[in-house]
Amino acid sequence: MTALSSYTLASDLPREKSFFVMDGSCCGGEETDPHAVHGIETETGAFILAGKMIDQSRMEDGFIIKIPSSLPDEKIFLHEEEEFNLDWFVKFGNVNKRDGINAVASSRGSIFAGGYAENQRGVIDGYLVRLDERSGNIIWDHSFPSKNKNREGAIETIIQTSDNGILIAGVRNSKKGTLEGFKSYGNPVSGDAYVMYFSEKQIYSEIAPKNPTWEVEFKGALSIKHLAEVLDGRGFVLAAHADGESAEATVLKISATGELEWKLNVREHGELTAIAVTPKGYFLSGHKKDRSGGIDASISMISKAGRFVWNKTFGNPSGGESMFLGLDSGDSKLIYDECWGITQFGNGLVLACGTGIEECVEMSDSLRLICESDPRTTWRSYLIHVDFSGNLVWQRASSFMFDDDEDDDVPSTASEWVFTTANGDLASVVDLSFGMGIEVLR
Repeated sequence: MTALSSYTLASDLPREKSFFVMDGSCCGGEETDPHAVHGIETETGAFILAGKMIDQSRMEDGFIIKIPSSLPDEKIFLHEEEEFNLDWFVKFGNVNKRDGINAVASSRGSIFAGGYAENQRGVIDGYLVRLDERSGNIIWDHSFPSKNKNREGAIETIIQTSDNGILIAGVRNSKKGTLEGFKSYGNPVSGDAYVMYFSEKQIYSEIAPKNPTWEVEFKGALSIKHLAEVLDGRGFVLAAHADGESAEATVLKISATGELEWKLNVREHGELTAIAVTPKGYFLSGHKKDRSGGIDASISMISKAGRFVWNKTFGNPSGGESMFLGLDSGDSKLIYDECWGITQFGNGLVLACGTGIEECVEMSDSLRLICESDPRTTWRSYLIHVDFSGNLVWQRASSFMFDDDEDDDVPSTASEWVFTTANGDLASVVDLSFGMGIEVLR
């Protein structure tokens, strides 16, 4: 396979180190459409991807896969019939039930994953599972029902804490049937945000922890989209999806035992998707409507004291070579630049985004003609690197195709998550029209 072109506004664009991709054959068949929304690197150097797929009943199943640490630095198609394959694949779900995995964490040879699972009464509960990293075998799992009967909930994010516990967060007490989406699929439309902490002793027991060491619920916020521990280990910052039609971005700071220290509504940011902690302060990823009617990438800085510092937007990238020629020729109001993750990288931040146009069929006749001829109807993975002041360092949009693809059909691609590896590389979790993968840049 050959990576198609990328484009940048600077000369220091990182080079591609490796690109591991797979189709639905990894996960039960070509029609499963696996969609990875989160990924991490383990202590052994392997990659873990997690998300959801479609089962034979056309319902959602969660999955976790492990990509071996032994793969060479090149573009590789992971398939059982090829030279390279996955270490393991684990599916979570029952026929005619909604199940999914939203986030993973890793420590001491274990993988911890959080998501949701539909119970026998047809109610969706938060779901937590621990797996053995080497084998993929489940050590324990447990569902966490909402406090209110027949209300629904889910875990949206999970992290390993500095004291070797785990912190999970998400939404609960949602009205049945209102949990419309998680991660890049959308946002809950009802419920209460919550956080649960489990100690090292609890999570490394052979028996699933039934009750957290502590928990806290936040009225006025629908869900915790992402969270991160502050650098001194004395608390956490939470990226919340706020209540109400405005869906205003909200950042909360809590102590190491869950007490609320401050809360900040960030009206300037738009939809909030993730948060990064740095020595300079806290940085938010997301997207918001631009003046033309499209959607732009959004990044905001929050001080350690909980004050808004700045917001900047990016989008409608132009230029390019080969399949990217003419990307600047379309109508900007049609373009969605949506960002779902953020990580510190070098002396700044990188946002994980996708750039492209949503379905043309629902547009008016005049716009539909413009839309259908726009080269950006095919989505590209879009990475944006800024310094700590929000100044653009580089931006990179990319897709790829197989070497033997004679019709030059570019698969739609979007970056769903991004993180920095142990050796300083940049890893982007991507969704593809035919599957998923992870691209590593250095």
